[in-house]
Amino acid sequence: MKTESRRWFDIRASGSTAELLIYGDIGESWSDESITARDLVTALATITASELTVRVNSYGGSVSDGLAIYNALRRHPAVVAAVVEGVAVSIASLIVMAGDRIEMAENSLLMIHAPWGAASGNAADMREMADILDKFADAMTAAYARRLPEAEARRMLTDGADHWFTAEEALAAGLVDEITPELAIAASLPTRYRLPEHLNMTTEHKATETKPAGSKPDLQVAGGTEAGVLARIQARNDKITAMFGPMMAREEFRDILGPIQAQALADTTITPAEASRRAMAALGEGVEPLACIASIDPLTPNTSAYGLAQYGANRHVPEFQAAARDALLLRGGVPVNEPHPGARDVRGMSLLSIAESMIGHRGRTFTGDSPNAVIKAAMSTSDFPLLLADTAGKALMVGFENEPASHRIWTRETSARDFKPQKRVALSGAPGLEPILEGAEYESGALKEKGENFTLATYGKILSITRHALINDDLGGFTRVPQAFGAAGARLEADKVYALLTSNPLMADGVALFNAAHGNLVAVGSALNATTLGAARAMMRKQKGMNGGYLNPVPRFLIVPAALETTALVLIAQERMEIDEQAASGNSTTIVSDALQWIRDLIPVVDPRLDDDSATAWYLAAAPEQVDTFE
Repeated sequence: MKTESRRWFDIRASGSTAELLIYGDIGESWSDESITARDLVTALATITASELTVRVNSYGGSVSDGLAIYNALRRHPAVVAAVVEGVAVSIASLIVMAGDRIEMAENSLLMIHAPWGAASGNAADMREMADILDKFADAMTAAYARRLPEAEARRMLTDGADHWFTAEEALAAGLVDEITPELAIAASLPTRYRLPEHLNMTTEHKATETKPAGSKPDLQVAGGTEAGVLARIQARNDKITAMFGPMMAREEFRDILGPIQAQALADTTITPAEASRRAMAALGEGVEPLACIASIDPLTPNTSAYGLAQYGANRHVPEFQAAARDALLLRGGVPVNEPHPGARDVRGMSLLSIAESMIGHRGRTFTGDSPNAVIKAAMSTSDFPLLLADTAGKALMVGFENEPASHRIWTRETSARDFKPQKRVALSGAPGLEPILEGAEYESGALKEKGENFTLATYGKILSITRHALINDDLGGFTRVPQAFGAAGARLEADKVYALLTSNPLMADGVALFNAAHGNLVAVGSALNATTLGAARAMMRKQKGMNGGYLNPVPRFLIVPAALETTALVLIAQERMEIDEQAASGNSTTIVSDALQWIRDLIPVVDPRLDDDSATAWYLAAAPEQVDTFE
C-alpha cells in the first residue's frame, strides 16, 4: 500500500487501483485548506493504476483550477469513478463530472451555479469581467452536458441561481449513476480488553438506550465470550465515530473534539450519550447565551433558517465569518486578494442580515422583532463582534500596506517584546584568524560590540461605532475609516524615520551620526554628480569594524529629496544609457568604467520629507542585509 499526502488531498494506490481524496477548497485560499491544480495534477501523473476512485467533499473555489483538475482526470488512462461523500458545490461539482461513473452518498449534496468573480473600476472593466465569466460558463457547459442536455446545463450556468440536488434528485436528473448508503467506520480494541458490566447487552441496558429512528438494532451477542466483547465494543465505537464524524471534518473543531473522541474510544466506560454530552460542553465553553429559543445537538448536521445552506450550524460559523468579512470589505471598496468563495453569496446581505444569520448559525432562532434587538443580541455573542473587528483590522492593514512608504525599501524592520528601554547591539566582524602551530591550542577570540538605545511608543485613535451605524448598514466605520487610519500609520512611520535621519542624532560614542570622525560626511553643499557620488562611495568602502577590519559596504540606495529627484534619475539613466551604447557597439574590448557600473545599479529613493530639512542634502546607504544601517 502506498499513501501520498499533499496538503488537502490524499492519493492512495495499491496495485491496479488507486483513490484520490479531494477534501477542501479548490485553488489557493487564505486558510491554506486548499487543493491547487498544480499540486494535484502533478501528483495525478504518478498514478499508474487502471482504476481510480475520486472521493469529493468540497465547497468549490477557483474555476480555473477546477477546470484543470477536471481535464486532468478526463485525460488519465484509468477508469475514473467519482464519489460525492459530503458536498460537491460549485466548481467541485464540475470535477465530479469527470467520472466515468458517478456515485453519491445518500445524505450528500451537489450544487451547480454560474461562475462568479469580482471586478472594480469603470463600466468597461465590469463588462470585461462579465465577458470573462461567460467564457468560463461556455467552458464548463461541456462538462455538465456529459450528464445533462446541453441547453439545461447552460441554463444552470447562466441563470444566477444555485441549483441544489439531493442524491435522489441528482439520480433522477441523470447527474449520477448510483446512490450509496452511508459507510460505517469500524474500530476495535485488542482481545485482552473486556467489556465493562454496564455495556453488556442486558435487558435493562437496552431499555434505557435511545436509538435514532431507522437505526439498525444492536448486535445480540453473548456477554461473556471474546467475540461478543469485541462485537459490542466495535458497535459502540462505530456509534461514537459516526456521531463525531461531521464535526471532526472541520479543522476548527478538531482541536476541541479530537481529545474527547479519542478518550471516548479508549475508555469503554464512556457511553455514546456521555461522549455527546462532553462534546457539547466543550463546544459551549465560554459561549454566552442568547435571548432565543430552541437548540441543536452540535454533533448533528444541520442547516439554519438564516443565511445560506452551505453555511449551516456551528460547524461552518468560521467559514461564514470569513465570507462575510471579505464581502463587507469588497462592498466598502477595499481590495481583497482572493476573496473567500462564499463572499459572493454574502455580498448582498446588510449588516443586520449578517447579524441575524450569525445568530441562526449557532443553531438558534431569534425571537426579537426589532433591528435594535437583533444588534443587541448579536453583540452579546463573540461571533459578530469578532467579525466587525476582523473586518476593521483587515481594512486597517490594507491601508497601511498600500500607502506609499519609501523608507521601507532601505531600512530593516524589527520587533520588541515590551516597552522597556531596548538596546540594539551592532556586532563587529569576527576577530582576525591567527596561524596555529602543529599541536598548539586554539586561542579564544571575542566579538566587540556597541549598542544604540531605543524605546517603543504607542500612537492611536479611538473609533466609535454606534448601533445606528450598524442598523443603517454604514460600512464606512469598518472599511474606509480604518483604511484611512492604516494609511496614517504608514505615514507616521515614515515621518519618524526621516525625522531621525535628518536630525543627525548623537550616537552611543557621543559623536553625531554624520561626522568627519565617522568618515561618512562629504563636504557640505556638494552637488549631486558622479564625482561626489564617487567620493561618498570611497568613504563607505573604507568603513571599519570595531576590531579594525574593513567592512567594505557596497552602496545600494541613493536617497534624495523631491528637489533632487530629476537630477538623481537623469544621473542614473545617463550611466545606463552609456553602458548600453558601449554594449551595442559590439566592441568586445570596450571597458565600462567601474563608476558607470555601480551608479547604474543604484536604487533611487525619493521622499518629500527630506525637503523640509534641506533641498540639496542627499544620502548614500548600503543594504541593511549587508551591514547595520537604519532599523
